[in-house]
Amino acid sequence: MNELLNNFVEYLRKEGHRVNTYNSYKNIITRFLEYLETEQISYLQVSYSDILSYINHLKEKGNKKSTINSILNSIRHFYNYLQTGNKVESNPAETIRIRNIARKVPHNIIEWNDLEQLYKDFKTVGIAGKRNKIILSLFIYQGLNTGELTAIELKDIKLEEGKIYIPKVGRSNSRIMKLEAFQVLQIQKYITEVRPVIIAITEKVSDKLFLSTGNGNGMSNSYIKMLDHIRKLNPKIKDFKQIRASIITHWLKQYNIRQVQYMSGHRYISSTDAYRTDTLESLQEMINELHPLQ
Repeated sequence: MNELLNNFVEYLRKEGHRVNTYNSYKNIITRFLEYLETEQISYLQVSYSDILSYINHLKEKGNKKSTINSILNSIRHFYNYLQTGNKVESNPAETIRIRNIARKVPHNIIEWNDLEQLYKDFKTVGIAGKRNKIILSLFIYQGLNTGELTAIELKDIKLEEGKIYIPKVGRSNSRIMKLEAFQVLQIQKYITEVRPVIIAITEKVSDKLFLSTGNGNGMSNSYIKMLDHIRKLNPKIKDFKQIRASIITHWLKQYNIRQVQYMSGHRYISSTDAYRTDTLESLQEMINELHPLQ
């Protein structure tokens, strides 16, 4: 069991989880495996019904729905790990959800028209301004985060196809996204005219698409200065996470949740579902989907 748990922790670490998270998951799975041993059930042969029995066991012990939901989440991760090693064919906890758990609804959402206006109002002063305008377009039209933007390399830009490859960063999935026509032209101009000037000034050697104009190799200071400018243009905007949340919320009004999951780079559909703000339709779907507790 120790070897199994340690390998599970290593899997979580590689997936980008924090130390506190995988220590918590390890403790939860330890108790789950102990329960299975008591019931004489192999962890490799656990069924949907076995998971339901474990839920009832947790209910009888007085666990709250929110606690049970956290435990189920850990079990889903555990069987995802077993699937990657081809030890099990399916995840017995994949479709099980708990009913009537309060869901945080995204707030401070910026309307799409305001985001488009922000892009139009953003000035391209100097080489940093020209670079930042393209970065802002990728924030708004592709919903990227700062980690993904920093990781993009020149080879990830497919101008002839009008697409951009977003590399895997942390817990997000890699993906390929369509560029708007105006982005293709701007990125081409940036690569051929602006980026070479930044390299000449800073004497940097890098395959990264975006480079800072300072001495550092990172983009953190550039993002901070850029955010200051954005806040002056629209005081309602607090940070880049708020912009991304607004974009994902906007997408959910246009596309099905699986499409948005891919576009957002979310590993789990539950991450995408957290951005849903619609009321009646969403509530009905939740009633239909969440299972099995009343």
